[in-house]
Amino acid sequence: MTNIIFIAVALALDAFAVALGLGCGNQLRAKEKFLIVLSFGFFQGLFAIIGAQLGNYINSNLFDFGNYIGGIIILIIGILFLKEGYESDDACVYMDFSPWTYIILGISVSIDALGIGFSVLYNLSIIPILSNGTTIAVITAILTALSLMIVKYIKNFGLVERYANYLGGVILVIFGLNMLMDII
Repeated sequence: MTNIIFIAVALALDAFAVALGLGCGNQLRAKEKFLIVLSFGFFQGLFAIIGAQLGNYINSNLFDFGNYIGGIIILIIGILFLKEGYESDDACVYMDFSPWTYIILGISVSIDALGIGFSVLYNLSIIPILSNGTTIAVITAILTALSLMIVKYIKNFGLVERYANYLGGVILVIFGLNMLMDII
């Protein structure tokens, strides 16, 4: 359970950084903040569950990929987080919000949860998969809400965004390496 909390926090830091960008670039109303939080949390949890089911299917019916491929996937996602932190600009995001905006933003910050579900949750039964997916969704929603609340107090947004991505990347790289080391 502790591992899934660390992984959920690492995944949620990406959503945290995007929400900071949205919050500093727009004067968001309470309804817009709620829909951002709902979208980010929902899609993060859903994609983790879908990834787990896909990984479970492949592992059961096609070939056993074990921790080796899972460790590599998490390692790659962690490296991509680090790269994103390195390349992030200090710009706020200015946009108009429509229903599709929430869906697209929710999906875009949640794609990495597919890989986590595929590589970490694949060998669990449905109840633990749903439980872990819910944990990921709730932690993402909490961190997204937190970022939308604190953004008006943050002076150097780009620095916070960059380090959120670095922290998420480091956590995922450590878990990926840990999974690979268990094989050796």
